[in-house]
Amino acid sequence: MSIEKFITDTLNIDPNTIDSIESIRSTDESVAVRIKLKPDPDPKCPYCGTQLVCNGFYNKKLIHSILINRPCTVFFARRRYICRHCECTFSEPNRFAGKGENVTYETKINVLKDLKEPSMTYTSTARRNNLSTTKVLQIFDKHVSISRKPLPEVLAIDEHYFPASDFDSLYICVLMDFKDGTIIDILPDRKKDYLISYFGNIRNETLNKKNGRSELSNVKYVSIDLYDTYKDIARTYFRKAIICADSFHVIEHLTKGFRAVRLRCRRSTQDEDLQYLLTKFKYIFDHDHFLDNEPKYNKRFNRYMNYRDMMNILFERFPDLKKAYYLKESYLLFNETCTLKDAPERLADQIGAFADSGIDEYIEFYNLLINWSQEIINSFTVVYSRRINNSYIESRNRQIESLFVNANGFTNFHRTRTRILYCLNKKDTYKI
Repeated sequence: MSIEKFITDTLNIDPNTIDSIESIRSTDESVAVRIKLKPDPDPKCPYCGTQLVCNGFYNKKLIHSILINRPCTVFFARRRYICRHCECTFSEPNRFAGKGENVTYETKINVLKDLKEPSMTYTSTARRNNLSTTKVLQIFDKHVSISRKPLPEVLAIDEHYFPASDFDSLYICVLMDFKDGTIIDILPDRKKDYLISYFGNIRNETLNKKNGRSELSNVKYVSIDLYDTYKDIARTYFRKAIICADSFHVIEHLTKGFRAVRLRCRRSTQDEDLQYLLTKFKYIFDHDHFLDNEPKYNKRFNRYMNYRDMMNILFERFPDLKKAYYLKESYLLFNETCTLKDAPERLADQIGAFADSGIDEYIEFYNLLINWSQEIINSFTVVYSRRINNSYIESRNRQIESLFVNANGFTNFHRTRTRILYCLNKKDTYKI
């Protein structure tokens, strides 16, 4: 491939329109070329229609970052035209960059493709394309604008910690389509007043006065964590939708209660052997952890032991720990095996078991089961061959966190929202 063809390909311009290309020598590793286009055969004044006359050239300097980590500059020998009738002057059309800009279209495309990757920061993108970080931000803000998606049949709602936002809030609110993981929108706040305003506006803007339906009517299921505000909003704006409590967050409260029991047992004993088991081997209480492993010699106990032996020693000394463990395992089994049809009866059994446990650390979880019983029952609904939960949106939250970490934090909420949607939604793209 000739250098001329390489340059015309990277500039995305027809070689037949080029009059001349010449390379400019440089003392460093940068690349510079001077390009002159063939003249318009019949240039006319846009005001009076008189034939224009060429009035010389001037070099328009353009940044053309097509070579990674190596500066590339295009000097466009741009004609200057003058109208002899009205004495107006005009520049030859710039086919390489936008009006008043010094960055080529191809450079912008490279920048925007880089920023599609969550691992790329604005700074690393700037360095890669030989631009300033400010210029990269300007390109992103100008060419990426993403509007809210229509509300889906199954709406998942969650939040993400964002204390650095220039919006007066500690959390952003994430709306997601449960079906395919598309992020519907990112809201700057999860407070009740803001959510009332947001969903109220959607209702008002999309309301069909003939049938009383709005876009909110499309939502048949709402999956939420155990945040009372979300439940209140769902009941108010999605009145016919079924509200489902995310099982992940329910279990999170359960394991928190069990951990408190284990730590209480740890604090209540001075026996170093028991302290050793409760601390170093705490993972034996994890759900479905294999306990009947091959016994290994333990120097502290001077005998061969497997995980079940260790658990039995602790259960013999701490009856509350044993009761708490089997209550935890019973609920986890219920969560894994229950169906929507059996959920009311089996959940009632679980509530009774926790009520009779006498374990203070489980009082909060017992109250949770009471207050969210219907939403927990609803969570066993199966849609799109999957049980409704927030596991998909939690994975999205991890991607958002990774984006925040790689970017060393964001502050501008509008740009943060746009970047999240741009990176996490495959179909969201840029416009040049």
